[in-house]
Amino acid sequence: MNNFSNLVDALIKDEMEGTPRHELVLFLGKTPELLQAVAGFPDYDLVITGKVIGKVCFDHGIGPSLLKRLPDIINSPKSIFRSANQHQTDSVIVLTYELKGLAPIIMPIRHSQSIGRNGVFNIITSVYGKEGPDPEVKWQKQGLQLWTNPI
Repeated sequence: MNNFSNLVDALIKDEMEGTPRHELVLFLGKTPELLQAVAGFPDYDLVITGKVIGKVCFDHGIGPSLLKRLPDIINSPKSIFRSANQHQTDSVIVLTYELKGLAPIIMPIRHSQSIGRNGVFNIITSVYGKEGPDPEVKWQKQGLQLWTNPI
């Protein structure tokens, strides 16, 4: 088991015991070259906070097994979209091949975010199943698509 996986387990355990570690920053590795090439993300480390891990697991119902695979999932996206929120020009939405029930799992990611004294990172701000109509079709019609896997 790798360090990221062990930290996910520890964070979930701590949260279940009533001692959340929201301040922790977990490193997934370097930002994928694809995000740098198609979305203009800088070559910073990609991170997720303990607070987001807790929210994703307990509020969004994404299980630990999927959370532990985030470093691999982020490197093999289905599509990448600009954020529909015009005020979040520093964000993209990564559409994954993963599902929660029938809903595709998406990951909003922001670039160049300062986290305390730790430095500047690209940060996964959430992971959740996008319920409702197919978001891929909707976002394509809105002209938000930056990239899609050609396979």
